[in-house]
Amino acid sequence: MSVGTIRVREVKTHDRHIEILYGAGDYSFATKIFYHDVSFSQLKKLYSAQTVETVVAHIALFEGMKLCSLFPKTFDISAIAPYLLPQSLDLFYKIYSGVFAQHCYENRVNDYFGPEVVPNRDRLQVRQPDKIVGENDIILTGCGGGKDSAVMLKLMESASLPFASMQYSHTVYGKADFQHQLIDGVVKTVSPNATHQVSIYDDFADYPLFELYFPENSGIIAPETPVSIFESLPLMMQYGYRYFGLAHEKSANKGNLFSEFLGKEVNHQWGKGYEAETLLNTFIRDYLLSNFNYFSLLAPIYDIRIFKLLSKYPELLPKIHSCNIRKPWCKKCPKCAYVWLGTMAFCDRDRVDAVFQKNLFDDADLLPTFRQMMGLESQTPFECIGEIEETRLMLKRCREKGLQGKAIAVFEKEVLSQDIDWNALEQQYDRVYSQEHAIPQEIFKAIESLL
Repeated sequence: MSVGTIRVREVKTHDRHIEILYGAGDYSFATKIFYHDVSFSQLKKLYSAQTVETVVAHIALFEGMKLCSLFPKTFDISAIAPYLLPQSLDLFYKIYSGVFAQHCYENRVNDYFGPEVVPNRDRLQVRQPDKIVGENDIILTGCGGGKDSAVMLKLMESASLPFASMQYSHTVYGKADFQHQLIDGVVKTVSPNATHQVSIYDDFADYPLFELYFPENSGIIAPETPVSIFESLPLMMQYGYRYFGLAHEKSANKGNLFSEFLGKEVNHQWGKGYEAETLLNTFIRDYLLSNFNYFSLLAPIYDIRIFKLLSKYPELLPKIHSCNIRKPWCKKCPKCAYVWLGTMAFCDRDRVDAVFQKNLFDDADLLPTFRQMMGLESQTPFECIGEIEETRLMLKRCREKGLQGKAIAVFEKEVLSQDIDWNALEQQYDRVYSQEHAIPQEIFKAIESLL
C-alpha cells in the first residue's frame, strides 16, 4: 500500500516544455508539460534563469504530490531544493491536508499526514517576489470545456471584459488532440483576445501501477487545481497577464461528509474552494510574483444559477463536456448524472435529449448515485458536483416539468415526504453572494448584474 521514498529525480526545462522525472521506490515516472506558445529561453531573458527555474520547481513540487497516493514516508526534493523556499513546504502540507483527506478516508488511514520532505528547510532559499512584466489587463481564463468554464467565457464576453483562454489536455482524460478539439468547440462560441494550449503527458496516471502492484490502494489523488495554478504562471509571465480566472462554483466550499475517523471534513473539491484559493494567492504574491491575481468568477453563485445561465446559451449544450471517465459523456458516472440533471431541469428538453439520447433517471446503475446526490446515503459522490439541496431543487423542477423515471420515483417517495422549506432553499441557492470570493472589485462590478 505504501513506498518508502518518492523523489524528484530530475527537472529539465526545454524551450517549449518541462520534463520532470520522478521516482517512487523502484518505479520511475515522467510528467511532461508542453506549452504551445511559451518560450522558456525568452522567459529567462525577460526575467532571469533563477526566477524561471523557481516557478518550474514549484510545478515539479506540486505535480509530485500525486505520488503521495502511495503513502510514502519521505519525499526527496534535493533536485529542486535550490529553487524552493521554506514557505513552499508549508504550502505543500496545507494543500496535501485538504486535497488528500479523501484519500485517507477511502483507505482508512488516520495516522498519516504526508511524507517527510527532505532536505529540510535550512537548505531552501529566501527570496523577494518578482513582478509580472507588462501589467496586461486581459484575464487569462482556464477552460476545460465544461459547463462552468463555458458560462464563465460567455459572462466575460457579455461584460465586455478582455480575456484570453488557456486550455489544457491531460493524459488521464485521453488523447491530447481529441481533448483540445472538444475544448475548441466551446472556445469558438466566444471571441477571446488570445487562445493558449497546454498539453500534459503523465505516465504515473496512465500506467496500471495501482491495479498491478497496489490493488488494496483506492487509487491516485492529485492536487489538480493547485498545480494548474502554478502551471499557468509561465503563460502569465510570457504575455504579461496578471489576472488568472477559473470557474469554480460556491458549492466547492462544502465537503462530502464529516469523518469522525479522521476528525475533519472530507471535500473532494477542496482544491477548488476559497480556502485553497486564498492560500495559493497569498503564497504566489508573497514569494513568486507580487502582482499575480487568481480568482474564480463563479465563486459568488451556486450551480442552480449556473445552470440557469447555461440555459441562455443553447448553442453551448452540444459543445460542453464534463465527464472524467470517457469524454464527452460516459452517461454512467456521477458527473454525467449531475450535469444531465441540471440541464434537464433548466434547459430545453429536446436539446438535452439530442446530446445524451437517454433518460438517466431510468438507468438502474445510476440509481445509487442519484440516492447519494439526494442525501439518502452516508455521503455524496466524490465528484465535482453541487450540494444535496441543489440536487433536490433540480429534481423537484424536473418533476414539475413532467419528467419521469426510477430516480424521480425515489425522490417522490423519500424526499418529498420530508418537511422541507423549498422557498428557503431557493433563496439560499439562487442568489449572488458578495463575499467569500477573491474577484477584484472592478471585475466583480462588471459581472455582478450578469450573474
